[in-house]
Amino acid sequence: MRVTRLLAVSAAVTALAVPAAVGAAPPTTVIKPGALPQGADVAIPHLEGKTVVDGDVRIRVRAGIVRLLGRSGTSYVVSTTDKQDMHGRILRFAADGTRTVVARGDLYEPRLSSDGLTVFATDYLSRSSILTGWDVATGEVVVSRKFRGFPSVLDARGDVALLAVWGRGTLSWDLAADELTRLTKRVGGAASLEEDLLSSYTADPYEGGCTVVSPISDTGDDLWKSCVERVEAFAPGGRRMVTVHILSDGIGPNQATLRTVGGRLVNRYRVDGWFGALRFETSKALLLETTGKRQATTVRCVRSDCERAEALRPAETPRAG
Repeated sequence: MRVTRLLAVSAAVTALAVPAAVGAAPPTTVIKPGALPQGADVAIPHLEGKTVVDGDVRIRVRAGIVRLLGRSGTSYVVSTTDKQDMHGRILRFAADGTRTVVARGDLYEPRLSSDGLTVFATDYLSRSSILTGWDVATGEVVVSRKFRGFPSVLDARGDVALLAVWGRGTLSWDLAADELTRLTKRVGGAASLEEDLLSSYTADPYEGGCTVVSPISDTGDDLWKSCVERVEAFAPGGRRMVTVHILSDGIGPNQATLRTVGGRLVNRYRVDGWFGALRFETSKALLLETTGKRQATTVRCVRSDCERAEALRPAETPRAG
């Protein structure tokens, strides 16, 4: 039986597809940064080098390593360290560049709540850790708690934070009462409190664990399960998610998959290089930090329609060791 291969090229996007048929899988979109058409700039706050960019706002941050945590009202929350990734600070910048120090010290895995009100960071001890949350506006400590093990903040909103702790599962932390409630024995990987969505692992993925997507409000109601992929982010509106291989590590995966939260395949993306951060700009537009053989950029894709969302830059060579 002869299979016809169709090759569709749109600027930098090459889509390889089988002939159209009922139930046929969507094509894989191969992204070549240098040949993509230039589209609109990224529409959400982001970093360009060490500069926070949001529309007409440009804020240069002077530090060895800069990470944008997100927006808080009309301000921007940034974590900084020196070039050795030490001596951490969490800073709040007004749109005019005015800087306020929110916290300083050993601040690992900083995370801003999705409502922009609270910022979290962890201080690691030998077999335990201290997780602290600060009020972004005042810099006052909202909550601080010592944990056995090493919790990760999946999301936070209002007085609730979702934590993933290996050996304990996924916990809901009432920040006002400083009380913990276990939602599920499965350890969370990604979550959205606003969209009521949680991805979690049935066991350690390196020991055969699988990914399960469920509502936070009912973790027993499985929407999708995969032993091959893990969720990186949920889209606004809660209808789509982006996934990568469940064991992806290192510099980044070379393939990402767009699915509905029920698991239906929408599109796949591949690059001859690797993807960095994967996040949604809108309910349908996916932003992929893309590094190809020679050039890198942020790519915006709506299904298989892709374009550059920032200027091209030379691809960095991964450091060995």
